[in-house]
Amino acid sequence: MLLQILKLEIVSFLLIILLTALPSLNSQAAECGECHMQQVSDWQQSQHALSMALATTDSVLGNFNQTYRSEDVEAVFFLDSDIYKVRLTEQGKEQVWVIKYVFGNYPLQQYLIETGNGRLQALNIAWDSRSKEDGGQNWFRLDQPDHQDPGQPLHWKGIYQNWNTMCADCHSTELSKGYSLKDNQFSTHFKTVNVSCAACHENADTHALAARSGKSVAAGQNLKSDGAWLTGNLSTPPVHTGAVSSPEQTEMCGRCHSLRTRLDPTKSGKINDQYSLNRLFSPLYFEDGRVKEEVFILGSFLQSKMHNAGVVCSNCHNPHSAKLKIEGNALCGQCHALESFDRPEHHQHMSNSEGSQCVNCHMPTRTYMQIDQRREHNFTTPNPFVAAQAGSPDPCLACHKDKDNIWSRDQVGRLWPTQKKHSDWFDIQRAPIAAMREFIENREQPSIYRATLLEQQAASLAFNNPETILAQLSSPSALIRESSWKAAVNIPKNKLDNYVTKGLSDKHLSVRLAAYETLLIKQALPADFTSVKQEYIAYLEQIADRPAGRTMLARYKILTDNTASSAGEDLAFALDQDPQYLPAVFMLTELLRNQKRFSEAVTLLTKTLELIPQDANLLHLRGLTQLQLKQINPALTDLRAAYKLAPENISFGYRLAQALKYTHHLSEAEQVIQQLKDRFPQHPAINSL
Repeated sequence: MLLQILKLEIVSFLLIILLTALPSLNSQAAECGECHMQQVSDWQQSQHALSMALATTDSVLGNFNQTYRSEDVEAVFFLDSDIYKVRLTEQGKEQVWVIKYVFGNYPLQQYLIETGNGRLQALNIAWDSRSKEDGGQNWFRLDQPDHQDPGQPLHWKGIYQNWNTMCADCHSTELSKGYSLKDNQFSTHFKTVNVSCAACHENADTHALAARSGKSVAAGQNLKSDGAWLTGNLSTPPVHTGAVSSPEQTEMCGRCHSLRTRLDPTKSGKINDQYSLNRLFSPLYFEDGRVKEEVFILGSFLQSKMHNAGVVCSNCHNPHSAKLKIEGNALCGQCHALESFDRPEHHQHMSNSEGSQCVNCHMPTRTYMQIDQRREHNFTTPNPFVAAQAGSPDPCLACHKDKDNIWSRDQVGRLWPTQKKHSDWFDIQRAPIAAMREFIENREQPSIYRATLLEQQAASLAFNNPETILAQLSSPSALIRESSWKAAVNIPKNKLDNYVTKGLSDKHLSVRLAAYETLLIKQALPADFTSVKQEYIAYLEQIADRPAGRTMLARYKILTDNTASSAGEDLAFALDQDPQYLPAVFMLTELLRNQKRFSEAVTLLTKTLELIPQDANLLHLRGLTQLQLKQINPALTDLRAAYKLAPENISFGYRLAQALKYTHHLSEAEQVIQQLKDRFPQHPAINSL
């Protein structure tokens, strides 16, 4: 017995030595590896293990004996006494910066520079870590062709390239952003520099400590993929059998593999609690739900039939290495019988060709950061008909680069004559209100679609069918309840009376905050929900380092304390970070107008129009402000331009007609009124003109 114990101790000791010798291994992973050697070994191969590291000879991939030149930028990369540095010359000004961390690994590696006040900024010149054969092993600019000059928000020293607020939460473990609103400084800390065990297993330390004492404590949420899938064919879909996989797994992976807003300053967290998922709005997504901007995976996956059927991430990916469990079509063949699908009669391409690969049609790629190709995860059938309508990429042309959409539609119509030529999601966004209402009430439709539609069509729904919004305040889906509360801002506050307590007491933070915000705007908050008020203030303060958050903080001050001067300072701060952030421009303009500081408001709008020319909203607002200064001709010029740019906006036409009438341009006023009556024959405000 004693010999067995000694053997176990020796094996454990050797295992610890082996694991601690592996690159990128931290103390937590080494501790977990005592019992979970295979999982830690898999993790070592993952992008998670290489998500961030101190800049050392073990971690730096770039050639720090090279010079990169582009337009008026020169970057000399060099090593100085084992410290990685870059001598950067921009617009004739030279400065040497120290590279503190490497960020990512493949297909590119970025470099983080400390610029003061606790800020780390991501240099916009990155290393292409692909092979030379694939075009890599060189420095390149991430912001080409849209050159970003110093002082612009997307420049590498700008707010949108700030590590603390834009990147850190997902690239390190147990991160505390540590933003000080008072000092506009960061004191950001993490437990582990990379994405380690506790990033997903939040009780990993407690679990390990208990195991050493012979006790059993769960490492965190249940993240297992249980049961099995019975393969489906052309007529029968796959069927899941056995225990249902943990629903927490997709949200656990999705909290980082998504575009979302952090709601509180705690470490880690969940979607709908510590995070609010972005909906499928333009320009983040194409109108058919396809991914457009850098929104990552979750918003796409939640649209899929696979998610609705119960598929989770680890059905396809090894959860620790994040690599595919099987290569090629065999991966899809786990659920979709290959004898039905992996044949020319189905995919209409030669076997073993690029066109025969399931992912190339059902998961087309889109390139981000110049070279990073990422696959769509809504698993839709390739449809060039919808692509033409929605302006999304034609999946056929990803391979057939010498063809066009007309060719694609002809081929698909000929080879797959039963292929439907429309998209339910694209169509429902243009459907009559009655159809939208039926879609929102249909629980078989993906929650992400229904939630998006509630917010997207909030004004129309509130005007025509407010009960649709009110009914969804009790939806079993937190995603839908949150969106319903946001949509409810368009409903008279007396109709919300019966829902106030339930909304402010919801078990999910995202719903409580949405309810609080709507009731705040409607001036309908009860006095006995101070805990939600504190949650809302904490939320505003921890996002106040960015223009959007600072603008929301200003709005809160205006609505609660009427501290106009302080709100004005917040809005000025937001515009200093991003002069083109329009919500701050509009709010500050209204603040100045309310204080009868019309000339300052015109100056602000003119300055913004120099950056964003031909913006209809800016022109319209400047025209109204100039009217208050009795600058009639410039005002009418702006109001005419706004109406011409956005003739579908009833307010623009209505106010132009009024301005023309009261400035005695009666003939032109009559023309505008007639145009409005032709376009909006039933609108009471137009008829009143």
